[in-house]
Amino acid sequence: MKIGIVSEQTGLGIHTIRYYEKQGLIKKPEKDESGHRAYKPRDIEVLDWVSCMKNSGMSLNKIKEYTKAFYADDCTTCATLLEEHLKHLLARGKKTDHYIEVTKSKIIRFKSS
Repeated sequence: MKIGIVSEQTGLGIHTIRYYEKQGLIKKPEKDESGHRAYKPRDIEVLDWVSCMKNSGMSLNKIKEYTKAFYADDCTTCATLLEEHLKHLLARGKKTDHYIEVTKSKIIRFKSS
């Protein structure tokens, strides 16, 4: 499938997809007879996951490590990187929970004044 369709399906801009290819976050797809990129369903799966990892705060370097391991079927490295990221997310979640509670208490205080 062509890059425009991939962009629609993933919600990523065409320039972002090309940037991810250039940075080595995803493999460059093969080209079709007319020289256009020909993406496969697995490419969409990887792009969705790259987007998820990036949006959840994983660095591009770590994402690159992950996708390299993913394409090499290195499950051990993938699991290790995801475990590290999960620890980061859980710690960030605890901080966010604290900020939510402090904000709620301030709202209650101001509303009762």
